[in-house]
Amino acid sequence: MSDKHEAADGRHDFDFLHGRWQVRNERLRQRLAGSEDWDIFHATQTCEPVLGGLGNVDAFLSDWRRPGQDEDFQGMTLRLFDLPRRRWNIWWAGSHDGVLEPPVGGGFADGMGVFEGELEHEGRPVRARFVWSGIGANTAHWHQQFSVDGGATWETNWHMWLRRRDEDGRLAHEDAVIELRRYTLKPGRRDELIELFEREFVESQEAVGMHLIGQFRELDDPDRYTWVRGFPSHALRAESLQGFYGGPTWKRHRDAANATMIDSDDVRLLKPARAHTALPAAARERAPLGDGGEDGGTICIGVCELHAPAQDGFLERFEREFAPLLSAAGLELLGVYVSDDTPNRFPRLPVREGESVLVWFARCADAGAPPRLAAQPQWRAAVADALLAELKAAPQLLRLAPTARSELRG
Repeated sequence: MSDKHEAADGRHDFDFLHGRWQVRNERLRQRLAGSEDWDIFHATQTCEPVLGGLGNVDAFLSDWRRPGQDEDFQGMTLRLFDLPRRRWNIWWAGSHDGVLEPPVGGGFADGMGVFEGELEHEGRPVRARFVWSGIGANTAHWHQQFSVDGGATWETNWHMWLRRRDEDGRLAHEDAVIELRRYTLKPGRRDELIELFEREFVESQEAVGMHLIGQFRELDDPDRYTWVRGFPSHALRAESLQGFYGGPTWKRHRDAANATMIDSDDVRLLKPARAHTALPAAARERAPLGDGGEDGGTICIGVCELHAPAQDGFLERFEREFAPLLSAAGLELLGVYVSDDTPNRFPRLPVREGESVLVWFARCADAGAPPRLAAQPQWRAAVADALLAELKAAPQLLRLAPTARSELRG
């Protein structure tokens, strides 16, 4: 059989799972009882191929203990590709009883794997479904569902969100699309939101596939909070947003977060202007929870509102006339982005649509760098010239102080 035919028959569909993963688990405490109470715990999972790639075995080591157990829960999965039937069979066993459960079977279509079979739960027959989705180079999502009515309705009772780490042991990221989010907060409540955000919303978002790039206090408005997060693709953005905003962490803390806000809809979807203009990887891991952190310096985000897409001419003008002026004022250009007009695949969170912008990020020598830039005669001349054509208004220069746990720092 040719390599091309082997790739098409499904035997390599689980190759993405090989290697070592960090896993966030959300497990329903009581199944088939109408419960909305979830355990959240973490695990590592290591998966290796067997039988020349016709199967794999994984080891799942968690930090969670089942009620009545004295040791952390462990699990293992055996997956085998049935060559004659061109389908996968999956067996699971846990350290609570050491019994290999009956298999679920199925395959992949359109990037999603669905596997079903007949199991028991507490002596009660159930139809079980395993679903794999959100699959990227460094992300994957598995969830389990049970049905007691032959598949007419399903209850989801377990999510596993898988993330890879790079060679340095840090979460691996691919930011093909980012969100620039600016919130208007109720007077005097910014620090309250920041404390909640840094405690509850950093690791919980990254665990489901996002990248928390930076969180900031705006220096020129005490009631503005700005933050940036990235995603590998629009499809994975939709999946990870559903995972977070439909999950237990947001449900537990959303009322407290929303109580600090007046408006949270000032959101721009952006993509790198060119392949080489994405923000660089952070120089180091973000500060751990509770670390006051050193002075994060100052970051400047420049927002250029345009009459037409930046690619129609302003991008070249920015690179030719604007970017060379930054260093003289004490700004180091880090990244350049333009509007991403891909339809929003998670309408629950609105974004600004139908607007063209170019957005740049810079590290500042000091907090006075953006005002110095705006006062430069050359900058003012370049702005005046661009206002006759591409620019709708003078570029907005946001002066930002990174929070203690912001990855992007000055």
